[in-house]
Amino acid sequence: MKTYNNKIAILGVALATLFACDTDDKIVDGILEDVGTGAIIRTIDEDNDLVYNDVTASFDAGSAYTLVLEEQDEEDGALLQSVEVFVNFDDMSTTGGGNDMTTTEVPLQTLEASAFSTGDRGLPQITVSYTSAELVTATGIDESLIIGKDRFEFRLVLNLTNGETFTNTDVGGPVSGGAFFSAPFEYFPVIECSITENLAGTHSYVVTNARPAPGSGDTCSGGDIMGSVTWTEASSGKYTSSDLSFGQFLDCTEREGDLPGGAITLVRGAATGEDIEIEWDCTQLNPDGEIYSDDGVIVPNDDDDPDTEITFNYEITDVTGAVMTIDFTSSQGDGGTVELTREGGVDWPVIFTANNE
Repeated sequence: MKTYNNKIAILGVALATLFACDTDDKIVDGILEDVGTGAIIRTIDEDNDLVYNDVTASFDAGSAYTLVLEEQDEEDGALLQSVEVFVNFDDMSTTGGGNDMTTTEVPLQTLEASAFSTGDRGLPQITVSYTSAELVTATGIDESLIIGKDRFEFRLVLNLTNGETFTNTDVGGPVSGGAFFSAPFEYFPVIECSITENLAGTHSYVVTNARPAPGSGDTCSGGDIMGSVTWTEASSGKYTSSDLSFGQFLDCTEREGDLPGGAITLVRGAATGEDIEIEWDCTQLNPDGEIYSDDGVIVPNDDDDPDTEITFNYEITDVTGAVMTIDFTSSQGDGGTVELTREGGVDWPVIFTANNE
């Protein structure tokens, strides 16, 4: 493979074409000052419709990955000989007893110059689409062990009639990811999930290692926190929660002193409000929105201009049957570990087991 003084290999295409987009003029100017001849495969469009259903352990019907590509070289496409497409599978989970299904890349298709047509910019253009079945067959993976958030990885190799060859290692940032060129020679479509179950319900919990925000002056009881939290479906895959802190806000709170009989005054309240919900994103549960605190007391909204906005983060560490273990933290530094048991002892969706350590 030829190199050009370690500079990105980019074409000297007709300037009228390159300067058609005024917003990219400065980027193109800089590139053309520094580089010589070459060629790229420009991404015109990308459509990722790879959707996996964990209930059926298979891809949804119609799952496919589609690219619209345009070849550019110093002779306006006349040097195009072929484009080789390679693919591999990247296992982002440990499903299947911890087996890693990640594969090495294999040839998927060779696109000959004759397969290209002339696009609206007068350059060779082609649309390629690969179904999930084709990708599973090519990589040799077990479809039943796929998890949403796994991904396929594609790499392109551009061959010219003059013997030059270009791929992802021959381009730099302005070309691979630039708004004008967008020619990375590699693509990483992530497999999305088909949300088919409803996580709504009143789930019981046991919280350990509860801790207050550092410097807050709050204290925790020191024992396990037990209770229940209600998730209500707001829309498909999204749920409101009666308490994002699983009782931690109520247990670890500013205490105004012991009252007769040993009672204490709780001043914060449950971590909930009008603007929060939990989003089910394949293998994760992502709390979204802010909890509003007005002088230490949780309020339902920000109408009273609260002095604090609190967000939450969940990290699922284990899922066994009906029990999900989550490490949770607030933006203030509150936190704990909760074992959340699904209502009725029903198993959590198998997709969450991808978080098991």
